Amino acid sequence: MNKSKVLTLLFTVSLALNLAFLAAFAFNKIARHRPVPPSEFKSDFGLEAEQETKIREIVRKFKINSILFKEDILDKRVEIVEELGNPLYDAEKIAKKTEELNQLENQLNRDFIAALLKINDILESDQRLSMLYSLSRNWFFFHHHPENGGPHE
Repeated sequence: MNKSKVLTLLFTVSLALNLAFLAAFAFNKIARHRPVPPSEFKSDFGLEAEQETKIREIVRKFKINSILFKEDILDKRVEIVEELGNPLYDAEKIAKKTEELNQLENQLNRDFIAALLKINDILESDQRLSMLYSLSRNWFFFHHHPENGGPHE
Protein backbone atom coordinates (compact mmCIF):
# COMPACT_ATOMS: atom_id res chain seq x y z
CA MET A 1 0.00 0.00 0.00
CA ASN A 2 1.33 3.34 -0.87
CA LYS A 3 1.34 6.35 1.39
CA SER A 4 -1.67 8.12 -0.21
CA LYS A 5 -3.94 5.08 0.24
CA VAL A 6 -2.98 4.81 3.92
CA LEU A 7 -3.66 8.51 4.45
CA THR A 8 -7.02 8.21 2.64
CA LEU A 9 -7.95 5.21 4.79
CA LEU A 10 -6.94 7.03 8.00
CA PHE A 11 -8.85 10.13 6.92
CA THR A 12 -11.96 8.05 6.16
CA VAL A 13 -11.80 6.23 9.50
CA SER A 14 -11.24 9.49 11.34
CA LEU A 15 -14.15 11.11 9.53
CA ALA A 16 -16.42 8.15 10.32
CA LEU A 17 -15.48 8.24 14.02
CA ASN A 18 -16.03 12.01 14.20
CA LEU A 19 -19.44 11.70 12.54
CA ALA A 20 -20.40 8.88 14.92
CA PHE A 21 -19.33 10.99 17.90
CA LEU A 22 -21.31 14.00 16.65
CA ALA A 23 -24.37 11.84 15.97
CA ALA A 24 -24.22 10.37 19.48
CA PHE A 25 -23.81 13.84 20.99
CA ALA A 26 -26.76 15.21 18.98
CA PHE A 27 -28.91 12.21 19.88
CA ASN A 28 -28.22 12.71 23.59
CA LYS A 29 -29.08 16.41 23.34
CA ILE A 30 -32.34 15.65 21.53
CA ALA A 31 -33.24 12.78 23.86
CA ARG A 32 -32.90 15.02 26.95
CA HIS A 33 -35.23 17.67 25.52
CA ARG A 34 -38.08 15.39 24.52
CA PRO A 35 -41.29 16.41 26.21
CA VAL A 36 -42.19 14.18 29.11
CA PRO A 37 -45.60 12.58 28.72
CA PRO A 38 -48.08 13.78 31.32
CA SER A 39 -48.17 11.62 34.40
CA GLU A 40 -51.17 9.40 34.59
CA PHE A 41 -53.55 9.68 37.52
CA LYS A 42 -53.62 6.19 38.95
CA SER A 43 -55.75 5.06 41.82
CA ASP A 44 -56.77 1.86 43.43
CA PHE A 45 -59.68 3.51 45.21
CA GLY A 46 -62.39 1.78 43.15
CA LEU A 47 -63.59 5.01 41.54
CA GLU A 48 -66.74 5.25 39.50
CA ALA A 49 -66.48 6.91 36.09
CA GLU A 50 -68.03 10.19 37.27
CA GLN A 51 -65.74 10.34 40.31
CA GLU A 52 -62.68 9.66 38.19
CA THR A 53 -63.63 12.43 35.74
CA LYS A 54 -64.06 14.97 38.54
CA ILE A 55 -60.85 13.94 40.27
CA ARG A 56 -58.87 14.02 37.03
CA GLU A 57 -60.05 17.60 36.47
CA ILE A 58 -59.04 18.64 40.00
CA VAL A 59 -55.62 17.01 39.58
CA ARG A 60 -55.15 18.59 36.14
CA LYS A 61 -55.92 22.10 37.43
CA PHE A 62 -53.63 21.61 40.43
CA LYS A 63 -50.77 20.40 38.24
CA ILE A 64 -51.09 23.40 35.92
CA ASN A 65 -51.11 25.82 38.85
CA SER A 66 -48.27 24.03 40.59
CA ILE A 67 -46.07 24.32 37.50
CA LEU A 68 -46.46 28.09 37.62
CA PHE A 69 -45.71 28.18 41.35
CA LYS A 70 -42.67 25.94 40.94
CA GLU A 71 -41.31 28.25 38.24
CA ASP A 72 -41.82 31.28 40.50
CA ILE A 73 -40.20 29.44 43.41
CA LEU A 74 -37.20 28.55 41.27
CA ASP A 75 -36.91 32.18 40.10
CA LYS A 76 -36.93 33.40 43.72
CA ARG A 77 -34.25 30.89 44.66
CA VAL A 78 -32.10 32.04 41.75
CA GLU A 79 -32.57 35.67 42.80
CA ILE A 80 -31.45 34.82 46.34
CA VAL A 81 -28.38 32.94 45.10
CA GLU A 82 -27.49 35.78 42.72
CA GLU A 83 -27.78 38.30 45.54
CA LEU A 84 -25.59 36.12 47.77
CA GLY A 85 -23.04 35.96 44.95
CA ASN A 86 -22.69 39.73 45.03
CA PRO A 87 -19.71 40.68 47.26
CA LEU A 88 -21.73 43.64 48.57
CA TYR A 89 -24.98 41.73 49.09
CA ASP A 90 -27.83 43.35 50.95
CA ALA A 91 -29.08 41.25 53.87
CA GLU A 92 -32.44 43.06 53.81
CA LYS A 93 -32.94 42.19 50.14
CA ILE A 94 -32.17 38.55 50.89
CA ALA A 95 -34.60 38.56 53.83
CA LYS A 96 -37.32 40.10 51.65
CA LYS A 97 -36.75 37.59 48.84
CA THR A 98 -36.73 34.74 51.38
CA GLU A 99 -40.07 35.91 52.72
CA GLU A 100 -41.46 36.04 49.17
CA LEU A 101 -40.13 32.53 48.56
CA ASN A 102 -41.78 31.26 51.76
CA GLN A 103 -45.09 32.85 50.75
CA LEU A 104 -44.98 31.10 47.37
CA GLU A 105 -44.16 27.73 48.95
CA ASN A 106 -46.91 28.20 51.55
CA GLN A 107 -49.45 29.03 48.84
CA LEU A 108 -48.44 25.93 46.90
CA ASN A 109 -48.99 23.84 50.05
CA ARG A 110 -52.38 25.47 50.67
CA ASP A 111 -53.42 24.77 47.07
CA PHE A 112 -52.34 21.15 47.45
CA ILE A 113 -54.41 20.71 50.61
CA ALA A 114 -57.37 22.45 48.94
CA ALA A 115 -57.15 19.99 46.02
CA LEU A 116 -57.05 17.09 48.48
CA LEU A 117 -60.12 18.45 50.27
CA LYS A 118 -62.00 18.71 46.96
CA ILE A 119 -61.05 15.14 46.13
CA ASN A 120 -62.02 14.07 49.65
CA ASP A 121 -65.52 15.49 49.10
CA ILE A 122 -65.96 13.33 45.99
CA LEU A 123 -64.85 10.06 47.60
CA GLU A 124 -66.89 7.62 49.66
CA SER A 125 -65.67 6.78 53.16
CA ASP A 126 -63.87 3.53 52.18
CA GLN A 127 -62.28 5.31 49.22
CA ARG A 128 -61.10 8.07 51.56
CA LEU A 129 -59.42 5.49 53.77
CA SER A 130 -57.64 4.03 50.75
CA MET A 131 -56.52 7.49 49.65
CA LEU A 132 -55.28 8.35 53.16
CA TYR A 133 -53.40 5.09 53.37
CA SER A 134 -51.84 5.71 49.97
CA LEU A 135 -50.82 9.25 50.91
CA SER A 136 -49.39 8.19 54.25
CA ARG A 137 -47.55 5.26 52.66
CA ASN A 138 -45.91 7.60 50.13
CA TRP A 139 -45.35 10.57 52.43
CA PHE A 140 -44.56 8.95 55.76
CA PHE A 141 -43.54 5.44 54.69
CA PHE A 142 -46.36 3.76 56.61
CA HIS A 143 -47.15 0.18 55.67
CA HIS A 144 -50.00 -2.18 56.51
CA HIS A 145 -47.48 -4.68 57.86
CA PRO A 146 -44.63 -3.68 60.14
CA GLU A 147 -41.27 -4.18 58.49
CA ASN A 148 -37.84 -3.98 60.03
CA GLY A 149 -35.31 -1.75 58.36
CA GLY A 150 -37.82 0.26 56.29
CA PRO A 151 -37.14 3.77 54.98
CA HIS A 152 -38.73 5.29 58.11
CA GLU A 153 -36.12 3.82 60.45
